[in-house]
Amino acid sequence: MSELVRGSPVPLFDRLSSVQGADGSRQQLLTPEQLEASIGRELSRLLNTRSRLLPSEFSDSTGTALDYGIPDISSLSPSSHPDLDLLQATIRQAIVHFEPRLKDVTVKAFPSGHGGGSAALLIGGTVTIGLKLRQLNFELQLDQRQGSRAKAA
Repeated sequence: MSELVRGSPVPLFDRLSSVQGADGSRQQLLTPEQLEASIGRELSRLLNTRSRLLPSEFSDSTGTALDYGIPDISSLSPSSHPDLDLLQATIRQAIVHFEPRLKDVTVKAFPSGHGGGSAALLIGGTVTIGLKLRQLNFELQLDQRQGSRAKAA
């Protein structure tokens, strides 16, 4: 008889950076809280990596490993609605391609209160844990000059 596994598999980068337990074993499943933290780390990595593609090319990409990251967004202005729309669409596409654990992804970008070239992002989506769907939300500060930082909401 099969048994329902309670947890989520540990992604490769998390396994490579994990610490061995006292018994020499490595953790093979993530708790819901660890899964949320893992997705937050991956979103931060994704938004801090620049793809080789231009924004216009990125919209047509299929999401190969060579295209990992987001295009250079330094020319986009958080105070411009068309630029915010392009930023939202680009980041959403990157998440859909490169973070498959997060489903029904939504991205909302708006000018940050910090001024300069920064935008605040609200990223939402669902993740399946066991047989249940769990809603996850992340707040990110995206600064074209200094990269981005992910913080789970």
